[in-house]
Amino acid sequence: MSFAVLTGLSRWEKNEQGRHAFPDAVLAGYITDLTGPTKHLTAPAAQDRAVADLLLGTRLASHSGGAIAYVAAGNAVN
Repeated sequence: MSFAVLTGLSRWEKNEQGRHAFPDAVLAGYITDLTGPTKHLTAPAAQDRAVADLLLGTRLASHSGGAIAYVAAGNAVN
């Protein structure tokens, strides 16, 4: 299991098979090795790194979509 934060999900596209893509998505950060977690903040924009830092360091209620859980960042960021 791993955890990652994507930003830039406000625009999506749907192909003929019904699959969705997020062309503006940015990997803002992720956690590796859950037994000795290491946080990596990877977004070029400082605001996206700050959101990833906040979300990756907090236990959050989420909505599961199977292998992916969704959290509205606007609810977590002051």
